[in-house]
Amino acid sequence: MLGQRAVAVGAARVYQAGRDLHVHEVVDRRLAEPPPPSRPGDLVPRPLPSTVQRVPRAPMRGRADDLAFLRDTVAAGRHVVLTGPRGAGKTLLLQHAANTGALSGRALGDGVGVVWLDRDPGSAADVLREIAHRCHEVDAGTVLPEGLARDVLGAVRALVVLDGVDLPPEEARLVLSAMPRSVFVLSSRREDLWPLGAQRPLGGLPLDDAVAMVRDELGDRVDPDAVADDWRACDGNPLDVVERAVVRDLAHRLGVLPQGATGPGALAQAVPVVLGSLTGQAGAALRPLVALGDVGWGAGLLAAVCGVPDAEGGGRLARKRLAHREDGRYRVNALVAEHAPAVADAELAAVVERVGEWVAGARPDAVAAELEVVERALRRAMAAGLPETALDLARAASSALAWTRHWGALATVLGLGVRAAVTAGSVRDELSFRYALAVCRLNDGHTRQAAELVAGALSLERDEGDGRLASRLRELDGEVRGLASRRPLSTVDSVLAGARAVRDACAHAVTSVPGGVQLVRLAQEHPALVRGVASITAVAGLVLATLSASGVGDPATAMPPPDVTVTGAPSVTPGGTADPRPTGADPTGADPTGADTAGVSRTGVPTTTAPGGVVGERTSGAVDNGRTGGRTSATTPPPPIPATWGFARVWSVELPIGTTQPLSGPVPDNGQANWTYGPWAMTTPAAGHATATHVAVGRQRVRLPAVGAPGGSVKVTAQDYAAWGGAVGYRPGVSCQPAGWFPDGVDEVVDVVCFDRDGNPDDVPFFLRYVAGSASATRGFVHDDRPTAATFTPDREHGVNAGTVTRTGVGRYTADFPGSAGGVVEVTAVGDAPRHCAVVGRRGQLADLACTTPDGSPADSAFAATFGVGQNLLDDPRKPVGDHVVVTGSGVVTARWASGDAPMTVERLSTGRYRAHFTNGYIPSTMQVTATSAGHHCSVMQFNDYSFPDDATIWVGCFGPSGVVADSGFALVYTSARIH
Repeated sequence: MLGQRAVAVGAARVYQAGRDLHVHEVVDRRLAEPPPPSRPGDLVPRPLPSTVQRVPRAPMRGRADDLAFLRDTVAAGRHVVLTGPRGAGKTLLLQHAANTGALSGRALGDGVGVVWLDRDPGSAADVLREIAHRCHEVDAGTVLPEGLARDVLGAVRALVVLDGVDLPPEEARLVLSAMPRSVFVLSSRREDLWPLGAQRPLGGLPLDDAVAMVRDELGDRVDPDAVADDWRACDGNPLDVVERAVVRDLAHRLGVLPQGATGPGALAQAVPVVLGSLTGQAGAALRPLVALGDVGWGAGLLAAVCGVPDAEGGGRLARKRLAHREDGRYRVNALVAEHAPAVADAELAAVVERVGEWVAGARPDAVAAELEVVERALRRAMAAGLPETALDLARAASSALAWTRHWGALATVLGLGVRAAVTAGSVRDELSFRYALAVCRLNDGHTRQAAELVAGALSLERDEGDGRLASRLRELDGEVRGLASRRPLSTVDSVLAGARAVRDACAHAVTSVPGGVQLVRLAQEHPALVRGVASITAVAGLVLATLSASGVGDPATAMPPPDVTVTGAPSVTPGGTADPRPTGADPTGADPTGADTAGVSRTGVPTTTAPGGVVGERTSGAVDNGRTGGRTSATTPPPPIPATWGFARVWSVELPIGTTQPLSGPVPDNGQANWTYGPWAMTTPAAGHATATHVAVGRQRVRLPAVGAPGGSVKVTAQDYAAWGGAVGYRPGVSCQPAGWFPDGVDEVVDVVCFDRDGNPDDVPFFLRYVAGSASATRGFVHDDRPTAATFTPDREHGVNAGTVTRTGVGRYTADFPGSAGGVVEVTAVGDAPRHCAVVGRRGQLADLACTTPDGSPADSAFAATFGVGQNLLDDPRKPVGDHVVVTGSGVVTARWASGDAPMTVERLSTGRYRAHFTNGYIPSTMQVTATSAGHHCSVMQFNDYSFPDDATIWVGCFGPSGVVADSGFALVYTSARIH
């Protein structure tokens, strides 16, 4: 198959990438070779060394406690995340830890080896491939499919060190989840990897140690007072202190800086003089380093670009400490880069062109080793308005990388190439890059992304007369569709599997823990067993009758019938997209090419489309610091987004990571289907079934079929079963929130993250409700994804019936909801960082919001807030049933609404625990809670709206900072889509 064939090539093979040769032709040549290993049994394990020896660039000073933490945490079998800014000493600490035995496979047991990666391959897929190559006997050029790499690494137990592999959290989770038996040590400048393991931030060194490090560099020429000034200015960052001391020393020796002169002014005066003293050859080597900034250059590449032998160029800069050299790579001194003359666009273009010339003649593996430089050159060229220059480099680099095993690096370059081709107006190059990128995605099992790329390319190919490329695109399209049409279970198998799952759940409920809690949980998960039954005794009888069937069978996941699309297995939507892997799509919802095409108009570039034909864009929970809210709109206002909605309950959170489960479908009355519903279920046959994929610890991806739309609002509430008294693996005080959401074809995808009471990722059940668009003026929402902006004015995707959001302080906001007076307002934090947001005040149409960290400290946060007046929040006249109630911490009702003016009651049971009863509810339904006290959060502890119609009881638990049970006001919103 096209997407599954990537070949091994000898290390001596060199491919000369001409500028007139397109990468799709190179990919086709590789596909014509014999296929790589395709089964785990084809790979032979390779013995790993139990220790590694590194060559530290300097003595280690001031890090004894950090070294002990690293040693003890690894010995305990826990992942470690070393964080800190550039120059904090992360790599140096790891080097000394390796040489002293603190990083040794023996700490984890006999026969455990060490895998050490000290260069960022660029993607999770390439990290996994690289580790698989280290652990198995594989030809150096073989491109292992990501799925195969995952399969073979699952059984490996090793100590894996990823030094400077700066993957985003979602990518890093994919790597760690592939090797559950291994222990990882990561070092990174990123500050958002703390959920992955025990974090150890590296701060500045003590002054005495900083002075000693400078003495290691300069000998007796050290000026302790000047070092002390630098130490204070740099917060003790060891590399910054050393760099300043080196420049000052050079200036002293040149006689241009008086002894004792310190401060930014003295350094700004010294740097130009020091640079002016360089020889012509050293100065020529410095310019490329300055042009691309903080990236590491290989000695051969730098010499080729500057036209100077290494000894006289980069080598001389390193000897003067104006550049750092480690493992044969050069990186410019940050102080030098800051004060060196700016690089003009013409000079940048020359540098990028010379990088491209080197790439065109270099060995493919050498090009892969310079990915950091190539990627930075492409991005700088695009930012400088040089798309043609970037396009030349993208052609050459992608053609070379296609001959290597580094197809993650290839995908990065191809994505940038798409952007360059679009900007330069080269349809043929865009087609070529998209075709090659689709093959890369398919090779790694990302069928949906491959389908999106092929669909976009096919819509473009009529504008380009390359018949061979058009033919290959159609062949690839056929392969993608063929893969997507496969189904793992027949209808009969699905139903039988579901029956076994129900039986096994009943058996576990009766035999595990005696008492009423388990029976309540069983009744909740299988309401059909208890409808109309008047006593727990009758419930037990039904359970025992169920158990009289055949013996316990293997658990199985029920699947929808063959004529229904389900996500998690490869499937094709009406838009032509397919998804094989729940975590394969870019978690940011970006273009699958990785290209940033903002401001670029291109007919045929694939976009997501809502059922009504509205072109969609991902709504992100990312923080956008320091910018005003709102987005510019076209002269002609876009049409309104039709109202749509969906809700889901995810209860079975203990399934293995990577498992996709149906939340509703052919197995009736399970513990999730009765609280999962949407317009997809209001047609015959159903338009699909909602699913949830366990992406990582504390992270679920929920797919709501046929309701995808631009923007919208999501509310998530944890079901804190531990607070109710359930035997679960977490303590009371947990929380959940949406990380982000986006339309994917006709579906809506919502990523949900959950945390324990301390803010660590944890697997927690939750309720989710999604709404978009509007059908009336009495329901509205705002999604503020720019929480540090002074004001935020939402566009049509970020708000409906909503005015400006004003930031009034750290974590404090006032949202203007015209027409919301007298209604209910709820809010949820959005993003990957644990936050609690509360509605702390109402003033007519204004709502005051407060967001905090789990310990109660104020913190800026993206959020989504929704209001409703005299109706439920679905805004759908077909489903009008619902209730909302606002309660004080003492249990006093201050505001209420119920459809049909149905009676309701609320009572405080004990500290932080409440019970609400509504007389108009029934399944399918959903429920959401919002605290009204700053620093607090509330959850649903337990509920029963399934035994009888018009009889819904919900138990609410509220918690203060750090998850302590505490009285708190709250707003409870109950919504029923009842069909009985």
